[in-house]
Amino acid sequence: MYRSLLEIPFEAAQRFPDRVSHRWRTLNGTVTRSYADFAAFVRVLTAGFAKAGIAKGEHVGFFVNNRYEWIATDFALMALGAVSVPRGSDTSPKEVGFIFKHSDSRHLILENTEQLSALSGEIPADDWATCATVFILDGSRNDELPAFLRDKIVFYEDLVTMGQEGVSADPGLVERLEAAIQPSDLLTIVYTSGTTGNPKGVMLTHANFLQNVVANTPRLEMDPDAAETTVVMLPSWHVYERAFEYCAMTAGVTLVYSSAGRFSADLASEKPQVLISVPRVWESVYQKLLKAFSEMHSGKRNLVLLFIKLNQAWMTSSQYLKGGYISLKRRSALRKAGAWLYALVRTIILYPAHRLAWVLFKPFREKVGGRLKVASCGAGSLPKYLDELFNAIGITLVNAYGMTECAPGILSRTLSRNTFGSTGVPFDNTEVVIRREDGTETDIGEKGLLFVRGPQVMQGYYKNPQATMAVLDSDGWLNTGDLAVRSENGEIIIVGRLKDTIVLMGGENVEPEPIEDKIKESAYIDHAVVIGQDQKQLSAIVAINEDELMRLAAELKLSRDEVLTEGSLSIENDIIYRELLKEVNMRISKEQGFKPFERITHIFPVLNDFSVGKELTQTLKVKRRYVEERFNELVAKLFGNQHKK
Repeated sequence: MYRSLLEIPFEAAQRFPDRVSHRWRTLNGTVTRSYADFAAFVRVLTAGFAKAGIAKGEHVGFFVNNRYEWIATDFALMALGAVSVPRGSDTSPKEVGFIFKHSDSRHLILENTEQLSALSGEIPADDWATCATVFILDGSRNDELPAFLRDKIVFYEDLVTMGQEGVSADPGLVERLEAAIQPSDLLTIVYTSGTTGNPKGVMLTHANFLQNVVANTPRLEMDPDAAETTVVMLPSWHVYERAFEYCAMTAGVTLVYSSAGRFSADLASEKPQVLISVPRVWESVYQKLLKAFSEMHSGKRNLVLLFIKLNQAWMTSSQYLKGGYISLKRRSALRKAGAWLYALVRTIILYPAHRLAWVLFKPFREKVGGRLKVASCGAGSLPKYLDELFNAIGITLVNAYGMTECAPGILSRTLSRNTFGSTGVPFDNTEVVIRREDGTETDIGEKGLLFVRGPQVMQGYYKNPQATMAVLDSDGWLNTGDLAVRSENGEIIIVGRLKDTIVLMGGENVEPEPIEDKIKESAYIDHAVVIGQDQKQLSAIVAINEDELMRLAAELKLSRDEVLTEGSLSIENDIIYRELLKEVNMRISKEQGFKPFERITHIFPVLNDFSVGKELTQTLKVKRRYVEERFNELVAKLFGNQHKK
């Protein structure tokens, strides 16, 4: 058992000194580093940061995307007892400015000089005065730099030189620093995603992440003796990716850094045994498979589809025999025995089809390298159609669930109990309970609010005690804000989100309120409800002001009958639709401060008949869930069976 995360790279260097720890591509070719190299680099950065003035307890804004230097910097900062405040280099200058100030950061780490130039005008002079040092990974003294910051800037090239000198002068620095670290020490403050200008800073300790290392590593079944490989493309600052990299290092896994554009090619060439991913990745692969199916001769296509269904049936039955199933009501012993016997018979009968399917689907598995043992899929619910298809062709997807406030792991499926449609079972050392509104525990199959307690639960939100008290009680129970049900066998199924945050298929977190507020600036739109949970992109239900609608129709030389259908609230005229969508896109744009994934791709225009007590609260706020339920059929025209309420 590790006392601190800092032990991980140095233990790995002792166990796997010559094994490749990291591999990535540059314009000049492929670069590799061994575990011994990595541990040495952490030592150098630690000594360099120490000489540059970073001290224990200081907060360090860290705005860099995933790369070798990211994870090495992460370990170096924790060695010094500094608190990292990470976010990607593509974070908007406005948000960087807020996080930097709110987190009380004394130092700033940036990826390049362009970032610094963009920030120099966004962060007020008084806030820059509190910044002791700006570290820049890519750049040189010859770059154009803000004059008032030049004395604060340290380039990584110089930092490494300082660190090498420091290691020579004091080779035992890291060991002394590591001995002083306590599991309860604050490690990082991770600010939740959002465009409200006021994201919350989640305070996480060594112990929070160590719980994920202890509980999740065995579930991923990584083999330290096999020199396994993984390909990663999620941002390292995201707790899902960050915790996985810690887990992978404990097993001596080679981490290959990729990107969205190269990911498919890297899967085929690197042939990973283990992956973490988000649903959007598998949606992309799914579309390619559909194209491959469509190009097959009809006889072969029908054969493939038949064996997919047969193998899905075999897997469902074989999982049942291992205890993996979903039953949302209590059954008698007799009914359980009968179901078990039926599963046994079906497993035996379908076994030959299962073996043939394994051979038949080999070309599909080779698209992800052909050696993949498991892909843990989190940061958004895994749609059932993806779950069933990929597992049936031998690409093992294991659903996982967590949140930033738990660093992140709470539940997951396992290789031995990979039940279609289930979110999984709690991690070791983790308690979960599903509660009704009155706080009592729900029965089997009854929907309620999911609470979690365990060593992974955060300390709280930085400088936000009210927000902390709203979700974390004195007994250590964290309100996840998610709705769930419990199966008869103890498996948990997440069925919705009580909180308004939308998680897209790619794992992006979206706060809908600022988007809705911006949309409502249009004279045509009285109310807006942004939707898109577990979808690729956002859409919006928009309630249209009828008077303004008729004015627009007149301008477009359209009659009332052409715009409105008698007895229907929906507005389906194509010309009107295009004008309204243009109106929305003009407001939800990069120029207005929104991120690319916050773009609205579809709207559902309806006449505004919203009333207090139904769609509106007493303070005229929209009841999001009520509106989604009311217009579910309209939305389903676009999303079909993939739409989730």
